[in-house]
Amino acid sequence: FVARQVLFAHAAVSDQRHGALLRAEKSARAGFGLAEASERSLAVKIDDWSLRQDGERYLAVASTNEFALQLECVRTQPPLLNGKDGFSQKGPQPQFASYYYSLPQLQTTGSIAIGGRPHRVRGVAWFDHEWSSGMFDERARGWDWIGLNLDDSGALMVQRIRDDAGQQY
Repeated sequence: FVARQVLFAHAAVSDQRHGALLRAEKSARAGFGLAEASERSLAVKIDDWSLRQDGERYLAVASTNEFALQLECVRTQPPLLNGKDGFSQKGPQPQFASYYYSLPQLQTTGSIAIGGRPHRVRGVAWFDHEWSSGMFDERARGWDWIGLNLDDSGALMVQRIRDDAGQQY
């Protein structure tokens, strides 16, 4: 029963009517049909959440007690490689790193249900894909991240890793 993969998924919806950010996350060990990730293509599943790539399209499904989404996202620009050529260092030692790219400015359509009430949506989304063979250095305690899609089709991402005192590690 040793897991070869540990999978993490995050989903968030901004509910402007109620001034709230609805968010959820899942994690699972791969196996037994409950959680799977392909190593040959982008196809990830954790319980009833899934994300898969079909050419230039990305299909996302997630459901929580507060919200549900079914989205189709179409890539409009090449991947943005994070770190140095897609290799993102997470601490002073080189073994604490990941491969990491972002797809900002995805043209997105689909449906989002908040409180059981469905809404057709269209807009712009941001997608990150990150993978590694190890975890963070034990002194790393938190990760602050923000990704912004700009009106001129540009994008900005800022991240930092914190230590116990909340300082940049």
